[in-house]
Amino acid sequence: FMFRGIHLLSIDAKGRIKIPTCHQEQIDKACSGQMVLSVHPDDNCLVLYPLTDWQNLERKVSKLPSLNVHSKRLSRKLIGHASECDLDKIGRILIPSSHRNYADLKSKAILSGQGHSFEIWDEQSWKTQIEKLEKLSTQVEIPEEILKLSL
Repeated sequence: FMFRGIHLLSIDAKGRIKIPTCHQEQIDKACSGQMVLSVHPDDNCLVLYPLTDWQNLERKVSKLPSLNVHSKRLSRKLIGHASECDLDKIGRILIPSSHRNYADLKSKAILSGQGHSFEIWDEQSWKTQIEKLEKLSTQVEIPEEILKLSL
């Protein structure tokens, strides 16, 4: 399974978002609706993984050198802020207030499929981030791997 696409979602008064129907079936098959939500270690957004993919990521992080400052930072942010969140019977997840504050989530969120996971952004932060990436891409040389990619 692969999560693709960008979806604009409303955040309800309790801090819940409804996962689009097109992804609910994939999530049910992959992990019976069991998801893990955490903060992105480098960006002002959240990451949402099916439990099985999250466990694979946790194993990889646990193998990193524990005294390395980058490993420590990654582990403390990603693993330390992880919280399990199951899809309810109508396909919603609850985003804890600490996570909503971290990503500055207000009333509208962008759910962006990233293959085996999702990113969750505040709508305005998403637009700002995309604009920054567009500007940066004109200033930074394109890596050879991307130049070789045939679309």
